[in-house]
Amino acid sequence: MTKKRILVVEDESIVSLDIRHRLKALGYEAAALVSSGEDAVRMAGESAPDLVLMDIHLAGAMDGVQAAEEIRHRFDVPVVYLTAYADHETLQRVKVTEPFGYILKPFEDRELQSAIEMACYKHRSERRVRDNARWLESTLESVGEGVISADGQGRVKYMNGAAAALTGWALNEAAGRGLSDLLALGGADGDEPVDLVGAVLASGEAVRTDALSLKRRSGGEVPVEISVTAVRGERGDILGVVVALRDITERRQAVSALRRSVSELRQARDATVGALIVTSEKRDPYTAGHQARVSRLAVAMARRLDLPAEVVEGIEVAAKLHDLGKIYIPAEILSKPALLSDIEQRMVQAHPSVGYDILRGVPFPWPVADIVHQHHERLDGSGYPRGLAGEAILPQARVLAVADVVEAMSSHRPYRASLGLPSALDEIRAGRGGLYDATVVDACLALFDSGYDFEEAEGEYASANHKEHDG
Repeated sequence: MTKKRILVVEDESIVSLDIRHRLKALGYEAAALVSSGEDAVRMAGESAPDLVLMDIHLAGAMDGVQAAEEIRHRFDVPVVYLTAYADHETLQRVKVTEPFGYILKPFEDRELQSAIEMACYKHRSERRVRDNARWLESTLESVGEGVISADGQGRVKYMNGAAAALTGWALNEAAGRGLSDLLALGGADGDEPVDLVGAVLASGEAVRTDALSLKRRSGGEVPVEISVTAVRGERGDILGVVVALRDITERRQAVSALRRSVSELRQARDATVGALIVTSEKRDPYTAGHQARVSRLAVAMARRLDLPAEVVEGIEVAAKLHDLGKIYIPAEILSKPALLSDIEQRMVQAHPSVGYDILRGVPFPWPVADIVHQHHERLDGSGYPRGLAGEAILPQARVLAVADVVEAMSSHRPYRASLGLPSALDEIRAGRGGLYDATVVDACLALFDSGYDFEEAEGEYASANHKEHDG
């Protein structure tokens, strides 16, 4: 183990030699023996000792107290005073130099050893604390967020460069000021000032929000995301707070731009869907409006089932396009005022697959093509075009299947008059749990029991759609 090197500063040579002898006996090395304050400062720089044993009255113009203060500032070497003086005036001067020990002559060897070991240990500990503080400060200076710490009265103790740039206050100006001077926070709409720091100091509960604006020292406001966290002592008492804040102007601009983009994409999508609907219904004038009515009913059923909003929206789009595949069927078959032949029936039953082929390349955020493909499938496997059964059929397609049957039976067709709503509801009642999903059937029946009406739903939808476009 490396011996600790001690610089001995003593103007009496006999005492100086005695101290060196004692240090050697205790396992230390005397780095140098000097008798003046000037030499003590010089040797502290040249020999880099682990500790200085400092007498107060020395040869030369500089005494031990002055030399200790110089060494502390320039070299960060711990000083232990070894002196015969303990008067009040001397002690007051000594305290200013923040010594690591004070030994009165005459002294015992174990007293000297204890003082040296404790001084070296304390110095290492303090250096670690200072180094950790430098690491923390460097880290905080490198982050993009503004960071401010304050004591239990809300007075600023520290702030990093990002916080200074954001608030307009430098640390040397802000230190000791109340945080309320720096953080003039208000609602995004110019509401009354908000005192987050006071709330956290009072409750101890952390707060985080991105709904406030910061009034800068130079004028103007900037939207910020801010969090305030209490700093607690070992006993749980609140010592102060740490505030982290960042400018979210770019984020809000990005969100606004994204919303505009989404709105534009939605409009383009709706226009595309509308064009496809018109195309399909031009081919089959007798079923004009069928897809729209099915869509409104399917949406009402989906909402009654408490399906998520994004699922409901996917059902709405799929329902509006579910008969798109009929553009493949000759117009004379679609408008034929008589029963279809077997070949014609097979052509009609191919329309879900044709619709799937048309739609599968469209990048909808929902499985629209699959829903359209499955809307004539039945739970018992008796449907078409693939004879899917049970869980192989999408929940959205099950909703669309029931809505399609109810609307189709309630409407006029080229080959028959309307069978009426009661017959349509009897059909799904009879097929409940066999052909159709029981939960979906129950939702549909409950909907009509509560007064749902196709004509009223159409008027409500048109009104809601008008308001949406006006907004």
